[in-house]
Amino acid sequence: MQNTFKAHMIRTYSHNELADMANHGSNTGHRGLIWTVDLLELYKEHSAALHDILAEYKDETGELPQYVLDNMDDADQFQAAVVYFAAEWVAYEVTQGKYIEETEEA
Repeated sequence: MQNTFKAHMIRTYSHNELADMANHGSNTGHRGLIWTVDLLELYKEHSAALHDILAEYKDETGELPQYVLDNMDDADQFQAAVVYFAAEWVAYEVTQGKYIEETEEA
């Protein structure tokens, strides 16, 4: 079963938008990932899937992402950090940070 957050990212963003996130971060002005209210809604809708991504990262690295840990003092900041982290993780997983010619996109 595909992770619902990963499915959302693939459905919402083009390959090259995901590559931009993988290379430059998800907090750099991508639609749906700008306003805190949008980030909190994504967290609410996909919290289980987002925590699955955190667990996958921890399994692979032995630790949680520092960016997420640095934002644990405030619930809203923590949730936004989890969404940003997971967006970048998924973006890299899907694209490996590589761009494609626009004619190659479906």
